[in-house]
Amino acid sequence: MNNWTPYLDFNDAGGQQEFSSVAEQHHEKEEIKARLQSQIESVLYHLLPAGKVRHGQFFIGDVEGNPGESMKVELTGEKAGVWYDHAAGSGGDILDLWARSRGMDTRTQFRDVMDDVRGWLGESVRLPPVSMQPTQRREPPMDELGPHTGKWDYFDTNGQLLVCVYRYDPPGRRKEFRPLDVRTGKWQSPAVTPLYNLPGIMQAAEVVLVEGEKSAQALIDAGIPATTSLGSKGQINRADWSILQGKRVIIWPDRDKAGWEYAQLASQAARNAGVREVSILTPPEGKSEKWDAADAVAEGMDVRAFIHHALRQEPKGRKRRIRLMDWTLDRYEGPPPHREWLIEGVLPLGVPGMFAAIGGAGKSMLLMDLAAKVALSESGNPIPLEALGGPIVPATGTAVMLTAEDDHAEVHRRLFEVLPGRPNPKRLIIVPMPNAGGTLPLISMSREGPILSEEFHDIREELLEIPNLRLVVIDPLQNFAGGDVNSDPAAGALFFSGLGRIAAETGATVLATHHFKKNSGKTIGTAAEAREAIRGTTALVDSGRWSYALWEVEDSEAKKVCKLIGQRFQRESVYRGAVVKSNWPTDKTVRIYARNPNSGLLSDRTMDLERLGSKQPELMDLLVTAVGNAASGGQPYTKTGGNGLYERRSELPDDLRSVGRDRLVHMTDLLLQLGKIVLCVAGDSKLKKYLDVPDGEFAVGVGQFQVGAGSQSHSIQGGE
Repeated sequence: MNNWTPYLDFNDAGGQQEFSSVAEQHHEKEEIKARLQSQIESVLYHLLPAGKVRHGQFFIGDVEGNPGESMKVELTGEKAGVWYDHAAGSGGDILDLWARSRGMDTRTQFRDVMDDVRGWLGESVRLPPVSMQPTQRREPPMDELGPHTGKWDYFDTNGQLLVCVYRYDPPGRRKEFRPLDVRTGKWQSPAVTPLYNLPGIMQAAEVVLVEGEKSAQALIDAGIPATTSLGSKGQINRADWSILQGKRVIIWPDRDKAGWEYAQLASQAARNAGVREVSILTPPEGKSEKWDAADAVAEGMDVRAFIHHALRQEPKGRKRRIRLMDWTLDRYEGPPPHREWLIEGVLPLGVPGMFAAIGGAGKSMLLMDLAAKVALSESGNPIPLEALGGPIVPATGTAVMLTAEDDHAEVHRRLFEVLPGRPNPKRLIIVPMPNAGGTLPLISMSREGPILSEEFHDIREELLEIPNLRLVVIDPLQNFAGGDVNSDPAAGALFFSGLGRIAAETGATVLATHHFKKNSGKTIGTAAEAREAIRGTTALVDSGRWSYALWEVEDSEAKKVCKLIGQRFQRESVYRGAVVKSNWPTDKTVRIYARNPNSGLLSDRTMDLERLGSKQPELMDLLVTAVGNAASGGQPYTKTGGNGLYERRSELPDDLRSVGRDRLVHMTDLLLQLGKIVLCVAGDSKLKKYLDVPDGEFAVGVGQFQVGAGSQSHSIQGGE
């Protein structure tokens, strides 16, 4: 290893007249270093934003901040901040790293280094010398956006740098802005954003407010006190407008719709801050769209004369979104409106929801079948079509499906299998995205976070033009999200907020398909477990107002179902399905679906199974009650074995005691398939063998065994 000293010796630093002694200098160095070490990751991302943390160390290309991994920095213990560049053969401690990355020398500029650090830590210090002004700072590393094409610095009233905003103009793409929060070292806007040019407008009685740093700086260079807020109009309420209190504010908007909207929002924010007066300039006629103050300066316009003589408009009064007195009790008099359904008792009209299952279960085909049946339904039809365990309400309407995973040929094949008739072609719209230009992101990520995309607004406008729209299917959610809806609660909530807006405006049901989490080895046995298995944060499921889930039945149980309905068993052929979340009373029966071996479509076979038990409905009900009572008493049955129903038949109701073993097992199998009872894990058992009702204590995992008279042996023996 090359010779280097990890901790610098400042004892021989020259030219530092401020220190009365070497001991005092050493004390300050150690105090500052300890404070930097206590927030080491923030320090490093501030100095070297292209770095990465891995295995407890920080990696970067070099001390200049270029991407790479030849230089590493320790993150923990007493060595926090100690760095070594293997390529250059040099290193030091955190103070030396600070100085080197900022283009300074710790021996000859020790006081400047200390002032710079203290400024970042939030202490009041003298303004940095010319060599340390933001224009001299290291440029940010380039990525797919290329080099930045503009840079603007936001200072506080004392001249301390707060935020740097970089502009990028990548070829063939829209301009992008990236703010760097200097205090935290993170590439994001602060929680509360400053106005631009605070030192320059602090003493001004009149300030010109524009949209964007480029326009503001153009006016500042022309000698006019000007400012802007950081970010788009969506961030206006995050800005601190207090410095404008008591001032006259003139807003110079860009000449377009967005510019006028910004001016209106900014005028309200300025009023709330207590400005003396606010007005909006009217851009001159004949100018191109998006013309702004920067264009005026570039054209050589006498901008000072324009500001003082141009026509002005008074800002519109802010329209209240809600007036509380409009929603008093008399708005709710009389009988409430009837709920309208798409599928009677199962799925209402006008709601956003989710349809979830594992990959390959057949959810896309099942919803294509639903869309086809909605398109086939006619008002007044006495024999309604059925889907998802209920009758589709007879009504004339249109169904739309956007599918990202199937191309035109596959959609054609699937329609051939599922269409039970020929609807009016205009009433069934299925768009295979691979043949329509690829995925369509309905939300996108901006520097403010997730936002509804232009594509969302385009498709929304088209959907609004469709008369009698009843169903919209988005398949699958992830391909249309454009953001990380699985891990980002805000993205998931916004996605369903957008779907909810479409549902409210069109009156249609809007469903998005989604996947389960990757297999964790745990078999899903109940509707509650199926809900927990849906991929993503809980906010994702909660954001939709209705969720339906499909989960596969274990092979041993699937074989029994196939035998009961007279169908040859095949792998992935039997599923259970149920409404697992709704904001209103719905039919939450757990239904049995079997795959049609010819079409591949899952068909609801619940009624077929119930018919098999129709000769003994009273006995079936008695058996469900007996299973629930035994479990609630802490002595659950198993299907067979020492705790088996037949073995403990003396505890069953009188009408069940005479039922033979085979018939009792057959009845139990039917009830399990119908979801009226479930198998549970309990005690030391790792197998699902104990019986309970779906919402019983053992079913939800909180049941406790109790030893009772006459059944002591039952509570500790096994079974199947």
